[in-house]
Amino acid sequence: MRHRIRYLACLSASLWLFGAAYAQDVLMQHNDKSRAGANLSETVLNAKTVGPKFGKLWNLYADGQVVAQPLYVSGLRVDTAANPNAPLVQGTFNAVVIATMHNTIYVYDADQEKPGPAGRTVPLWATWLGPPRPGGKEIDMWSTNDPEWGILSTPVISDDRSTLYVVAWHDEGANGFQYRLHALDLKNGTQRHPAVAIGPSSRDALNPCRLQSIFNPCLHKQRAGLLLDRGVIYIGFGGDGNRGALFAFDAANLVKRASWSSTPAGQDGGIWQSGQAPAVDSEGNIYLMTGNGSFDADKQNFGNSFVKLKLQGNGFTVTDYFTPCNIDALNSKDLDLGSAGPVLIPGEPARIVGGGKEGVLYVLSRENMGKFSSGAAAADCRNPNVVQQVNAFPRVHEHWGNIHGSPVFWQGPDTGHIYVWGENSPLKAYEFSGGQLQNVDRPQQSGYRPPLGMPGGMLSLSADGAKAGTGVLWAVVPLDGDANQQRGVKGILLALDAQDAARTLWTSEQTPARDQLGLFAKFSPPTVAGGKVFVATYGDDEVRRIYAGNEQPTQFPKNYYVAVYGVRDDRSSDRVIVDQDRDDVTLVRAETTPLALNKAECRAIDIGSLDCTDVLSRAAQAPAFHRVIFAADKPITGCALLRVITAAKNGALDGTSGIGFWSTQAVDGNQAAENAGLFVRKDQLKPTGSVNLKNGASATLHEFAGVANCPIPGAGSITRRFKPFMQFDATDGKVFRNWDLAPNYEIGETVKIDRSRDVLAP
Repeated sequence: MRHRIRYLACLSASLWLFGAAYAQDVLMQHNDKSRAGANLSETVLNAKTVGPKFGKLWNLYADGQVVAQPLYVSGLRVDTAANPNAPLVQGTFNAVVIATMHNTIYVYDADQEKPGPAGRTVPLWATWLGPPRPGGKEIDMWSTNDPEWGILSTPVISDDRSTLYVVAWHDEGANGFQYRLHALDLKNGTQRHPAVAIGPSSRDALNPCRLQSIFNPCLHKQRAGLLLDRGVIYIGFGGDGNRGALFAFDAANLVKRASWSSTPAGQDGGIWQSGQAPAVDSEGNIYLMTGNGSFDADKQNFGNSFVKLKLQGNGFTVTDYFTPCNIDALNSKDLDLGSAGPVLIPGEPARIVGGGKEGVLYVLSRENMGKFSSGAAAADCRNPNVVQQVNAFPRVHEHWGNIHGSPVFWQGPDTGHIYVWGENSPLKAYEFSGGQLQNVDRPQQSGYRPPLGMPGGMLSLSADGAKAGTGVLWAVVPLDGDANQQRGVKGILLALDAQDAARTLWTSEQTPARDQLGLFAKFSPPTVAGGKVFVATYGDDEVRRIYAGNEQPTQFPKNYYVAVYGVRDDRSSDRVIVDQDRDDVTLVRAETTPLALNKAECRAIDIGSLDCTDVLSRAAQAPAFHRVIFAADKPITGCALLRVITAAKNGALDGTSGIGFWSTQAVDGNQAAENAGLFVRKDQLKPTGSVNLKNGASATLHEFAGVANCPIPGAGSITRRFKPFMQFDATDGKVFRNWDLAPNYEIGETVKIDRSRDVLAP
């Protein structure tokens, strides 16, 4: 007899959940069929609550990489009595749906951790769909998704919230590789219908696996999220050396309705969109973007194009399209237009916004998308047949500003906003009104810019409608590497003020020991619902490195999971911090000298990182004013020791609990988002002398140590920005931080700061 667990929910709670929370549901990729990426029913998270009390709550563990975006169903009735493979769970829950590359679907309670053996969270139910396709260089040249490829796309949930539709890549042994469409009962994980094949298997003699076939189950990738509209499921395929393919299946019985090739008489034109699902309007028109490929409208070849389709009977009709005038240049340079997907902007005039690897953002009319202008074909030609063409992300150090994470739209209290985050750049936030982007020359930008390399930022937005102060833009971007070529790249989750994108509300690196995300999941935007943020990962940790040629990884993360963030109820976070400008402490001098530090004495904090903070303090014989983290596999040659001298008023020292610092890094003037500054308690301060300030007050000099100028290949050296404060802990729980009156200090090319004449008495 199987172990039986019962969760009972009272009737009043069930009625509240069903009646009040449906708008919170995230049943598909990027929230809705327009792919605007916004949840406009979020009443818990806003520009005030996302701050010191916000952080990681727990992890939802899985059996493989999570590439698909998590989904959210409020008030889900769960009853696993009909599933002999699951413990009995009965009750009503706000639920999170997770799909993995091991071909497993998990449904978790979104509101409680429910720890089980070895601290791993226990799902409400889980269903394994069968062996996934093994990884290999023929589908993954850098081995970033080894060891297996199972569920790659984001599933979709029916409007009545009863059925989960998911596509899985199967290894069926002697029968070869096969894609299958599954329909799972959301209340218990059982199959509503027998899974159906999508096209032939790799052992089908009549359809041998070869490049440029209409459908290739050996090499085609089903990365684009699923679309469910008017009882039809749409499934897109792409992949290098394969024609783009779109299938339509009847959701009621999983019978195939139609299929379409993007380049039936040509080559390539994959439908991958970095995981973005096709969009659909109120009239049932389907919008998608294709990758590099042949273009000839007369032959129905639509590579590197925006395409508008209509399902009519058992076939697709192309009703409109837009192809850039420089398509030949795009194809020659591997600059897929379809590296992201289209976003349908609500209201009139009806618009489409999208962009690809060239870093160009297009605004198109839905009534007349523009087709193809053959008058000019230069690499930098302008398209006279579009509403707007904006070079949003130009090349940096010969790296193209690829757009992978699709744009996000929010109609705020002031105006419409379009947010997009291409590679090698900060996020760009454009005002949108009158059917056009308005501040194209001076868009707002985020303070954080990821390192050079793919893929830019994956975005979602939460807000309480259009109310001021409620809009939060959520972004997941790489923290320390190029996620296209490297495994083991860590991610960072950022929360930005949606009305002022230059204002960072919070990041997962501000309190890294508690909030660090884990390994970056390349194309999965965060899911925001019910006061929480659910972020997919590729696991907890792994050595960051490139697997070139035939080399493949043999060691993998210990844990795979989705990280859950929300407002914490920690007692330590209940302190009220009051920041104010005062003259209690001020910088006197800062100077760099060569750094001599033994990395062998540093403490390993994960597979690829060392914490050398204490080692630096001992070597410099002064307390460190920021966390000192080095990559375990990189030398520290070129880094400099930074000595800082502050002056603290003796009258203030009597009541202080210590001196702290804000500190961050900057590359080429771009400030990192994390605050690595440390607080040094009063009994740990190192006094170095007594002075008088210009205002006549007596003061004590203190010395601190840090690191600056560590080189980054291809990007120059890291400068150090910092600023001191003196802290006072009040009896009512408030903490007062009295900051240096001067602006932030920076040491980089400037190797010495001396303010003695400005702040000290002669």
